[in-house]
Amino acid sequence: MSSRNALVRRTSGSRGAGEATAPPSGHGHEPPWWSLSPERARTLLLVAARPTICALAATILLVLVVMLTTGTDLTSAPGAVAATWLAAHQIPLTVGRTTLGLLPLVPTAILVLVAARECARAVPNRPTPIELGWLTGAVLAGPLLMTAVCLAVTGDAAGVTPLEPPGPVTAFGWVIVLYLGAAAGGIAGRAWSSLCALVPVEIPEWAVLGARAARRTVVRMLGCAALATAVSFFTHLARLDGAYNQAHNFTDVLGMTLLSLLYLPNVVIAAAGLLTGAAVQFGTGSVGLFGVTAGQVPAVPALIPLPEGPSAAWWPVLLLVPIAVGVLAGIELGRTSDDRPGAPWATLTSAALSTLTFLALAILGGGQLGAVGWVGVDLLMLVVLMVTWFGFGGFVGMVFARRFLAPTAPVDDYDDHIDDYDDYDDYDDYDDEDDYYYDDDEDEDETEDYDDDPAVELDAELVTDIDDDVEVSIAAPGSAAPPADDIVDAEVVEPDLPEGDETTGR
Repeated sequence: MSSRNALVRRTSGSRGAGEATAPPSGHGHEPPWWSLSPERARTLLLVAARPTICALAATILLVLVVMLTTGTDLTSAPGAVAATWLAAHQIPLTVGRTTLGLLPLVPTAILVLVAARECARAVPNRPTPIELGWLTGAVLAGPLLMTAVCLAVTGDAAGVTPLEPPGPVTAFGWVIVLYLGAAAGGIAGRAWSSLCALVPVEIPEWAVLGARAARRTVVRMLGCAALATAVSFFTHLARLDGAYNQAHNFTDVLGMTLLSLLYLPNVVIAAAGLLTGAAVQFGTGSVGLFGVTAGQVPAVPALIPLPEGPSAAWWPVLLLVPIAVGVLAGIELGRTSDDRPGAPWATLTSAALSTLTFLALAILGGGQLGAVGWVGVDLLMLVVLMVTWFGFGGFVGMVFARRFLAPTAPVDDYDDHIDDYDDYDDYDDYDDEDDYYYDDDEDEDETEDYDDDPAVELDAELVTDIDDDVEVSIAAPGSAAPPADDIVDAEVVEPDLPEGDETTGR
């Protein structure tokens, strides 16, 4: 038989000679949840320990620098380190009779982002629920352990410093909430598709599109709030001297400046609430687009952008900002959604998720501030106004996009780093030359001459019939040997020759 007309055969689970390979033991059975390989245990240990150790080292360094700069006795250093750790996790502190619940968000954001990044790096390509459970537990383990140590240290330091330890329920509750969010963000950013596949119910397309639009809406609203804060800061730059009245030397000026930078996200979140029409409260006083109520406002550089009363007639015009952000989200949903009945639901989903996100940010960005009282955005007004502006604007934008704009492909905001071609790893066994073999009856020279022959069309049919007891083998006609698992029945079809050409094409 010539090699150019040879029958090409592939047998599954064989190597060259057709010997069957036994499947691996335990195939199809998942290992128990408590079983961990040494490599996986090492990865989980790094997830639990590395962010916590880095955060603790940075906290100790910061406390020592501050205490050495200000000339404070180092005997209170352990209590200061423990209090700084708790404050970085938004756990309210009580010093004497003063409760400090309005804490800066910059350290909290850094801790959460570092934990989410570490978690994302440890997510396997195709995670199982057991693996995700182990990973989430590792993300929580380190911070919870360190929080327990800090609570014990603050309790021991209560006799030396006026710092009172917070309640364990409040402390552990804040840590669990923050690092659950970090774990969810890290897993979703690394394996969003696999995470959706683990959900027992099918997620509708409009819900996914609404969630992506909500993410963009939050980013845009925060960007507009940051821009408004910067403009207001330069407009009220004359207040800069008054904000530093309590600073007596360069160290005080540097400390107040750094403290204001740490509170900058709190100010931007309050500005976002202010743009929607919700009032920002300072104890008994408040500042809003429709009015200003006198109250005690701390004289710090971070509050220089805060507008003063009485309210101007043009301030309500700023309500166009959240409406425009909602309209833009609706336009994107109207152009990218193929499900016309589901597009309004996607708009409502975007408005609801955006509002819930800002509600969580407003809770994090507000709190008790000593004698001033509660400082932050009016939460009830924030929820009502944001749902109204984002929902109404989104519906208007969706209708406009359907009527006047051409549809586009949906935008995927999630960076799913899973290699979609990992399935081909299962086929690495077929890369060897022994997996495919030919009946070569001619020498190598004739095979090289075959490259110059005209192309032929191969009409092939895969025949899989291994249930019969005895079949005739194609390799040995008339024999009773069982055939191979997969047999390719191939027929060579000669191409049609042009008229006048008497060559055979062989």
